[in-house]
Amino acid sequence: MDGAPITIAIADDHALVREGTRQLLERHGDLQVVAEVARGDEVLDAVLATRPAVLLLDVRLPGASGIEVLREVRAAAPETRVVMLSAFADPDYVGAALAAGAAGYLLKTAPAGEVAQAIRAAHAGSTVLDPAVSRELVAAPPRAEAVELSRREAELVALVVEGLANKAIAARLGISRRTVEGHLSRLFARLGVATRTELARYALTHGLVRGAEP
Repeated sequence: MDGAPITIAIADDHALVREGTRQLLERHGDLQVVAEVARGDEVLDAVLATRPAVLLLDVRLPGASGIEVLREVRAAAPETRVVMLSAFADPDYVGAALAAGAAGYLLKTAPAGEVAQAIRAAHAGSTVLDPAVSRELVAAPPRAEAVELSRREAELVALVVEGLANKAIAARLGISRRTVEGHLSRLFARLGVATRTELARYALTHGLVRGAEP
């Protein structure tokens, strides 16, 4: 396989989960686990020592909360993409994680192949969400501070959250790619975001995709 493998750190307080996750991921030739951590207050040291491309971070760890660890890692090692792991699709926690800079949120029930693909997508710069998490977020009541979007804007944002490129969004909505780019440019300015990933995070944490029809 061409290129260096994507390096990964796993933070989970259950040894069997760490071992099983490592074995499943390393079946993929482009993925390499470089660190395993059991406590939240040990994660940052492990990340700084190994500089993984992606950190799989359990939301509940002894020693420090997942959100606290996420913020520490994002501040000290911003090049490391952090994907949260959880047994629960809690919209409030998902929103807090995304707002704190998580590159994704996966459930521990996700198949190994989906986790591997999510790691690749997060490494490439996308925001990755377990399908069950996405459903919970869309169903959750919108936050009070959310702005109002037109139906077209809501459709477009929902497709950005899905991870579609501008060309694919244009084809799905039956409009030109230039029109898509214009909508995105206006949304970026209106919401104070600079990238598609930031737009997806804003949309999910503020309930902007509720009612959209991808």
